[in-house]
Amino acid sequence: MDDGLFLSAVLIALALALSGPAALLLALRQRHRIQVLERRLALVEARPIAGPTPIPAVAPTPSKAPAAPPEPRDVRPPEPSSEPTPPRSTVPAVALGQPGTAPSPSRAPDRSSAPSIEERFGTRWTVWVGGLALAFGAVLLVRYSAERGLFGPGVRIVGGFALAFGLVGLGEVLRRRLRGAAPIPPTWPDVPAMVTAAGTVGLFGAVYAAHALYGFVGPGLAFAGLAATGLAAMFAALLHGPALAGIGLVGALATPLLVGGGGTSLWPLALYLPVVAGSAYAFAWLKGWRALAVAAGIGAAAWALFLTLLPGQSVAVHAHLVLQQALAVLVFAVLPGRGVPDAQARLDRFAALALALAGGVALAVLGLTATDGGPGWAGAALAASVLPALAGLVAAPAAAGSVVAALTLAGALMLWPQTAYPSGTSFLLWYGAENPGLLIALAAAGSLTIAALGALRLLGGSRLPYATALTFAAGAAAAPLAALAIVYWRIAGGTVAPGFAAAAGALAAGFCGLAALCRRQDDQTPSPALALGLGAFAAAAVASLCLGLVFALSGGSLTPALAGAALATGLIARRLDIPALRWCVAGLAALVAARLAWDPALIGADLSRTPILNGLVTAYGLPALCFGLAAWVIRRPGRPADIPEQVAQALSLLLSGLFVFLEIRHALHGGDLTAPGTSVLEQGLTTLTALGFSGVLTRFSGPSPSPVIRFGGLAFACLALLQGALGLGLAANPLLTDEPVAGGLVLNDAVLAYALPAAASFALARVAQGVRPVWFVRMAGGLGLALSFLALCLAVRHGFQGERLGLDRATGQAEWYTYSAAWLGLGLIALGYGILRGSATARLASAVLVGLATLKVFLLDLSGLEGPLRALSFLGLGACLIAIGLVYQRLVFAPAPPLVPPPAAPET
Repeated sequence: MDDGLFLSAVLIALALALSGPAALLLALRQRHRIQVLERRLALVEARPIAGPTPIPAVAPTPSKAPAAPPEPRDVRPPEPSSEPTPPRSTVPAVALGQPGTAPSPSRAPDRSSAPSIEERFGTRWTVWVGGLALAFGAVLLVRYSAERGLFGPGVRIVGGFALAFGLVGLGEVLRRRLRGAAPIPPTWPDVPAMVTAAGTVGLFGAVYAAHALYGFVGPGLAFAGLAATGLAAMFAALLHGPALAGIGLVGALATPLLVGGGGTSLWPLALYLPVVAGSAYAFAWLKGWRALAVAAGIGAAAWALFLTLLPGQSVAVHAHLVLQQALAVLVFAVLPGRGVPDAQARLDRFAALALALAGGVALAVLGLTATDGGPGWAGAALAASVLPALAGLVAAPAAAGSVVAALTLAGALMLWPQTAYPSGTSFLLWYGAENPGLLIALAAAGSLTIAALGALRLLGGSRLPYATALTFAAGAAAAPLAALAIVYWRIAGGTVAPGFAAAAGALAAGFCGLAALCRRQDDQTPSPALALGLGAFAAAAVASLCLGLVFALSGGSLTPALAGAALATGLIARRLDIPALRWCVAGLAALVAARLAWDPALIGADLSRTPILNGLVTAYGLPALCFGLAAWVIRRPGRPADIPEQVAQALSLLLSGLFVFLEIRHALHGGDLTAPGTSVLEQGLTTLTALGFSGVLTRFSGPSPSPVIRFGGLAFACLALLQGALGLGLAANPLLTDEPVAGGLVLNDAVLAYALPAAASFALARVAQGVRPVWFVRMAGGLGLALSFLALCLAVRHGFQGERLGLDRATGQAEWYTYSAAWLGLGLIALGYGILRGSATARLASAVLVGLATLKVFLLDLSGLEGPLRALSFLGLGACLIAIGLVYQRLVFAPAPPLVPPPAAPET
């Protein structure tokens, strides 16, 4: 009994709590109406009593003809239901020249500044917390009654429905009562909407409790009740605002999780969820609620991914994906851009982002359901690829859909299920595809449709902005090329495929036809968009021919094809003066660079043993030449090199260096690039190559060189220094390895490996004077001196020891004496060069060599030589030192001749 009294008291208190605020709001509304009527009555009383013409507020200017008297105004206050009242604390606007303008009793508060704490508390927080308290209060009341056992389950459910419907009704009553009141600022929460939202939450809870807790209704009826509640809430949001629509959307999307489908079939969900998302999209579009549309899109994407984890038919999952993507494309891309003139059709970034996210979700769903590659999977992939391109055709601001479509199709072809036993993988692609005929059909249908839609938009939109036209052209040209290349790798696996070569030729013919259409249309109505389409399709035709040649001859390396396409694109960009195609050259170079980063070996194991003329020419040499020519073609005379030119230059230098280095290794190891170990000749030729690249780049760097040329020369020089120090000085030095040195007394591997790089270092130091920093010149000269010294020592030792020059072998007295003489001779040569060329660096190097020879004579020859060799060593050293001193005194530091005064003139 006590608990019943307590529960009754709680219900009475709750009723009072709800009726009190409602009565307060109604009283405030009536008070506001009275204030408005008082102010209008004051305006009426301020008018003159007699006379049809009112007293003007501002003196009118003289006029020849008198103005017609205005009609008498109706001073009766309007009905609240037929005419909206002005905002609170304001007065009706009085036109200039109308009866006297009485000052308003109060002015509207300034809303431009940030709201105060008091305003936030009184207008926002109380409403939000109040609505939340209502919902929690209802839940706690039901929980208390259940814990105490006061009422049975039926009474609890009926009470929950009664409370929920009561809150919904109260919200509608408040909305109608406050309909004639002044509008509130948009930042304030709407009280009727909050009360209605609390009732909606109560309805969701009551239906769910009737099913899950007490089993009064089955899954089907509960599903229908919850879904109807969510959809009804979204309909009611047309009157109460977006917050209620959000609650209805969340409830409708969560209904299948709360109730379940009652079976294993996914078709009810596949049809129900698009209806919910479509309803939310419709309300969002009608009322301009972008947040609601975004929330619906997020919920649809989450459900599309979640359905892939549920057991059932994958066809239903794919149908749901296509329906949801079609709705998202329509709402986020087509409707915002429909009717926009071509001249104003700038790219819509929000539509591009929405299309990209939709494509990503589609690829995720296709990847999670890729099992057999059946017709359902192929149809879903085709629809997911074509829908973004179709959006670009209908609405030009959604031009990014063309590129998104190409990327989605490429991703779907890469995700196509492989066979049970794939042949292998290369660059993230499996060799061997399940149902290859259907794969080819998907690639052909999707790529040709995307290309056709993009071409139609270009041909029919000659006034498109440049960026929009470029996006259409990029998607239309890239989709068929990417599809052909991916399908070739998935099916042919890099082998020679005449069928794919023929397909590439047909594709090139199609691109030529599109280019001809653009050219014909451009002749009739010239426009940058058509010129851009002409260049893009012409470049795509050349790229298709390059792919066909690779498929038919090279056995599948895409690098030569991409390089040839880059060169052709550069030529077309220069011929037609299309700057955007220069960036296509940079994009192709980036693809080749990514290929090198993934796997630097661009050639297979079946490389020919023929020196120079082998597969390395097509894999590295030809692409290097193509990118070098492309960089030269797209250069802008008289202007600094920009990013596309620099990217092409950098890749050309990289491929050229790899080509020469690999050709050296190929020639010295019998065609086996993976042979272990190295040799002194290989290290020497590699160092010589790096010095040669640095010298050529230094020689051809003009007054304003490209940064790639400048830093490329420095990079090759640093590589040569490291190669000389580590390779020739340590790793392959015959003095340390004791490896046999082939060749005669003068021409042998050691002399070639050290003498040629030394000469190249001296040449680099000579060329770099005045072009490179001083430290670079000295570094090159020092490297040349060190390599010359090692070459001289190795030549002397080879003359006395033969093929093996290891330091562990005995050294005779004649060899010791020859070292001294050779070092002195090299020092004298350096001194002579320094005097003739005026090089202080060369004279300093001579001093180092002579000093080293002097130390050797006094420290080693004195104890290691015997007999006449010891005496000859000191006699030769002394003579050389005296001669050097005489040269310095007479030539280098010779005193200036005394000044002779001119003869005096004879006296007359």
